[in-house]
Amino acid sequence: MSAAVRTATLIGILALAACTGEVSPVGVEEPIVVHGAALRRGEELPGAAELEEGPRVTAIETTGGIWAQGQLDRTLQGRATEETWAIGVEIDGLGSGYWSLPVGALDPAFPGERVWAVELDVSGGLPPGLHTLRVVAIDEEGRGGAWSELDVCVTDPRVADNFNACDPTLPPPAAVIAVTWDEDVDLDLAIVTPDGKTVDARHPTTALPDDAGRIPPEALRDPTVGRLDGDSLAACEPDGRNSESLTFQEPPPGGGTYLVYVNLFDACAHASVRFAVTTYAREQTGEGEFRLVRTSQTTGALMSMAANGGAGSPLYVTAVEIP
Repeated sequence: MSAAVRTATLIGILALAACTGEVSPVGVEEPIVVHGAALRRGEELPGAAELEEGPRVTAIETTGGIWAQGQLDRTLQGRATEETWAIGVEIDGLGSGYWSLPVGALDPAFPGERVWAVELDVSGGLPPGLHTLRVVAIDEEGRGGAWSELDVCVTDPRVADNFNACDPTLPPPAAVIAVTWDEDVDLDLAIVTPDGKTVDARHPTTALPDDAGRIPPEALRDPTVGRLDGDSLAACEPDGRNSESLTFQEPPPGGGTYLVYVNLFDACAHASVRFAVTTYAREQTGEGEFRLVRTSQTTGALMSMAANGGAGSPLYVTAVEIP
C-alpha cells in the first residue's frame, strides 16, 4: 500500500484496548501508556497475523488515526467475540511488551459480542511517522486470535511538517526556526529578519508593512513570508507544546541571516529553564518525495531572575542562514 493511500485511510479508523490487573511501572521506552492497564513486559503479543480460530476483535472505533507526540487521553473502543476475556495492544516493533485490559459486558445491541474501551497517552518519544497499531482478542487461557493491524500517523506538534512524516510526497516547509523548552514557563521566540523587522508574538510574520503601516493581505498569502505559530504558555497556561517556531512554506526571497533571540516573559514559579533553538530545512529524497531535516541546534538555559514581563532585552542565541 502506498504512503499516500495509507495516509488517506487513517482518518476515521483505529481501535484499541487492553486489560486490568497489576499495573507495571512504565519507562520512557513505552510508545503508549494505557490507563488502568497491565503492561506485560517482556511478553510477545498473543495470536498471529492470520488465524481462523480463537477469539477476535469484531469492531474498532476511534476519532481518527493522526496522533501527536505527548497527546493525552485518546479514547478508543470496540467489540469482541463473547469468549474474549481481554484485549491486547501494542505498537509494532516498539516498547518492552504489550498492554492488556479486560473486556466489558455483553452488548445487548450485538448478541454474542462484548464491549471494550480504553484511554491511552501517546509518548513524547514515539517517533514521528507511520506506525502499526496491533490489537488482538485474548481468551481465558491466554490464547490470542487474529491480529487487527491499523495505521496511525504520529506527528511532532512542535514542528509543523505539513504531515510529511505521514506521507513523504507532501512537501514540508522550506525552512523552520523553532525553540523548545523543558519547563512550563512563558518563553518567547523573537527573530530579527535581514530587513530589520523583529518577528514576535505582537508581530507574527516577516511581511513588511506598507506606507500606511499595515500588512497587505496579499503578503499574508505569500508562501515565502515566515509566520510565527503562536504564543506558547501565554499567561503560564500549559498547552502541551512548550515550543514556538517561525515557518517558511517556501524560501524567502534573497535569503539572508536571521538573528534568533529568546525572552523569558514569566518563569511561572520555576527556578530555571533549559531551551534549544533548532533549525530545519526541506530536502528532496527522491522523485516527488521530501523530508524535513534538522540543520543546526543551539542550546542554553535561563534562570528565573531573567524573567522580565516583556520589559527587558531578550537573550541573543544564534544567527541562522536561510538560502
